[in-house]
Amino acid sequence: MRPLCLLVVCALFVCACAQSAAGRLEQSRDLALAGHHRTALLEARALLLSLGDERGEPQDSVRRGALKLAGDLCALHLDDARCAAQEYRELVKRYPMAPESFEARERLGDLDMRLGDVRGALEAWRDQVATAPDHPGADAAQLKIARALADRGEYFAARGAASELQSRWPHSPLAPAAALLSASTFHLSGRHAEAIAAYRKVAQQFAGTRQEAEARFETGNCLVELGDDAHAVQEFTQALGKHDSPEVVQFAMERAQRRLTMGKAVDPKNVAAVFDHFARNSRASMH
Repeated sequence: MRPLCLLVVCALFVCACAQSAAGRLEQSRDLALAGHHRTALLEARALLLSLGDERGEPQDSVRRGALKLAGDLCALHLDDARCAAQEYRELVKRYPMAPESFEARERLGDLDMRLGDVRGALEAWRDQVATAPDHPGADAAQLKIARALADRGEYFAARGAASELQSRWPHSPLAPAAALLSASTFHLSGRHAEAIAAYRKVAQQFAGTRQEAEARFETGNCLVELGDDAHAVQEFTQALGKHDSPEVVQFAMERAQRRLTMGKAVDPKNVAAVFDHFARNSRASMH
């Protein structure tokens, strides 16, 4: 057989194999759509095994699709976070800039959190942000980084991550949440004066929004912890209108008001006033 003919035959054979692999991938997807999720996963894995280390655009396209399908099946239908993370990580490792990998990155961090792997989640979210900062969801990944760091007690790092979100995505709808989280790190570490200053900055920056209400409510809580019930009541009052949980604000405000009432001075010569004050304090202490 002439060399040219041999090349043509080889090319046709490769195309036939690729078409066969692509057909098997479509069959796996059809099984998934029909609700046969575990069978579809087995088919996708068998396809990946048959591809081995073959390279080329047809093979790579099928491999990307099979890895993405396997990860999606594990994550969305089989409730197997470990399996999903394994498939998605292999996809990202082999094809870091493929469209399928961007979608996989968006899920990897959350899957790691479900597995209790906070370090892995942080690495996944950071990779998502670093690889595609302009891709939808990068700001959400940055906020998740800040929250995870705050939950770990790494307050300085959490403020840095929240600040990065606000500077890199100033128009993001998540910027107010980042500002609130940053202020809360002072509150959580017992630095109430700094927390009050940070919350008041948030309230001013996002005036008229529910973020302002949340900031004012937390300012009130800080003031309570500092023993300043009078100013706390003022903050609670301003938070009441737009807060997501007005009943919680109302409860905090009433407690602060009761403490103010109990602490008011009474003229000891006014017997009726002394008796009334004692009665009110007794009722308040029962709540």
